[in-house]
Amino acid sequence: MHYSERLLIHIKQAERITQAAKEAAVREAGITAAQQGALAVLSDNPGINAAELARKLSVTPQTMNSLLSRLETRGLIARTPHPIHGTLIEIRLTERGAEVFAQADALVAKLDARLAEGLSEAETAAVRELLARIVRNAETPGR
Repeated sequence: MHYSERLLIHIKQAERITQAAKEAAVREAGITAAQQGALAVLSDNPGINAAELARKLSVTPQTMNSLLSRLETRGLIARTPHPIHGTLIEIRLTERGAEVFAQADALVAKLDARLAEGLSEAETAAVRELLARIVRNAETPGR
């Protein structure tokens, strides 16, 4: 198989191009793609702690704390002690954070629709399933 026919090449190219497009899209909302990812997880998981958020986003705790500090400085998130386990810090979107996330999410949805142009619903579902299978294969040790 020629190098240019390898799945890894196509996956990397798609990741690079789509990530750049996502960065450009969410920039209109005044945030980065990494910040949008954190806001998305927080939107679905209010009260999550930083360690769990880092795991969900596959980043180090140090990277997550830096990202959270920037979001907190901008008033997009609030960190408060857990009501029972005071050493745990819960993270939630602020009202402003929810507004910024909604704006960014709409921009990402528009990009997602653009990426699927020319694909039927069945083809789009097939792409999702095939990519999920590739991820599972990559995560399986010894394969």
